[in-house]
Amino acid sequence: MRFRFCGGLDVPDWVLKEITLLTKISSIRMKIMGVEVVREILGAELNYAKVLKLTEASNMDISDLKACIAVLNFVFSNAAKYDAEVSVIGDELQQLGLPKEHASAIVGSYSANRGDLRAAFLARRLQLPKLKKIDWRVDYVLGSSTLKEVNEPSVQLRIDCTALDSDVVTPHAFEMTYGKLGVLLQELKTARGLMDALRLEE
Repeated sequence: MRFRFCGGLDVPDWVLKEITLLTKISSIRMKIMGVEVVREILGAELNYAKVLKLTEASNMDISDLKACIAVLNFVFSNAAKYDAEVSVIGDELQQLGLPKEHASAIVGSYSANRGDLRAAFLARRLQLPKLKKIDWRVDYVLGSSTLKEVNEPSVQLRIDCTALDSDVVTPHAFEMTYGKLGVLLQELKTARGLMDALRLEE
């Protein structure tokens, strides 16, 4: 079964196995634990003492506690990454076997911090250097010191890029044969086609 908070994929087996542990904690304590896990995802240190206190009455050992934290981290992280609707997350958690009160508690922790979680994951996404300028030149090599006759075009490329956090321009210069230029151009066209296809799916 596919779940929207998992990006339209199946829920991993380890989550299916460990999610039942969440039912050992009351829904009110679940909401507080959810807030602590969200804080950790946003960069704060997890308050283990507080989380341990929440699970004292449940007779959970430390491995069970870590499993609960991992499941909540998975749910919050994936829901934020895939921008899942709050109502959808609640329904899908119930489909995984959580009682309505527990699902509502998790959804409450998520919905209160949804904007911050989305912003955090957007800040962590893969970013490439910015392209500033491309210069190119074609030289026709007639001969060289090793070969009498070459008669082949050679392409000189220079790509200027800036790093994500500065305006310093870094030049990247290289030379390639006509054949390699054709391969590069074909691969760039393929990559562009894949990117356009993904954009259309959204």
